[in-house]
Amino acid sequence: MPNSIADKTFALFENPGSKKIVAELENAGARIIKFPVIEAEKVILNEASKKILNNLQNFDWVIFPDVLTVDFFLQILEENAIDFFELDEMRVCACGEIVSDRLRFVQLHADVIPQTIEPEDVLSALKNYIGEEEFVSLKFLCLKEISSQNAIETELAVNAQISELGIYQIKTPNGNEIAKLKTLLKGGAIDEFIFYAPTDFIWLKHIFNDEPLDHILSGIKVSAVNGVIFQTIREHNLKQAGLFQRGKIDTVDE
Repeated sequence: MPNSIADKTFALFENPGSKKIVAELENAGARIIKFPVIEAEKVILNEASKKILNNLQNFDWVIFPDVLTVDFFLQILEENAIDFFELDEMRVCACGEIVSDRLRFVQLHADVIPQTIEPEDVLSALKNYIGEEEFVSLKFLCLKEISSQNAIETELAVNAQISELGIYQIKTPNGNEIAKLKTLLKGGAIDEFIFYAPTDFIWLKHIFNDEPLDHILSGIKVSAVNGVIFQTIREHNLKQAGLFQRGKIDTVDE
């Protein structure tokens, strides 16, 4: 493993706010591999989805697996003239502290926040809160990216009544570019992956077809630009992680 910043290859998504870090690393002689930020948009709901949306009172719980499900769900509610406070009668599971914070911003309390987003941990947290006997009789609504294979939904479906609602979709950029980046990441060409924004986790999982991040980043140092992102890293079961030390960029050794 290289010891000098100049000997290292870093990877990160091209978020607007990450430009300063990129410039500092490049000035120190490091090699940077930039992953393009992927765009997301809300989906046009079909009749079945609209029926679910107009009958939220039929569900006991709603599950928000990521920050984009919060953003797009609020947008869809507003566009369909559905009062957000109808959710007051539902229990809420937020998969991560940063998702809970997003909900708290619109005054919606998360009843359950699992320690990790691993499906087994989500199921365990819900069962511990609800109780085994009552769990099987409840109805859950799981929000999602429309094309994702939602492992949380699959895990819950074995034990409870669950419906899924795809509310946003990801627009993947140039296939050749993504294929090249995947090869570099899997082939050991990257020494350290820096996470800057909560959406970085969504984009990376999408690129690798929902493969767990601890598999994708096996053997690669993982770092976060702040404490909030560090918490999100831990929730994705990436145990060998730390805060990115910008103050050490100008030194020779870490």
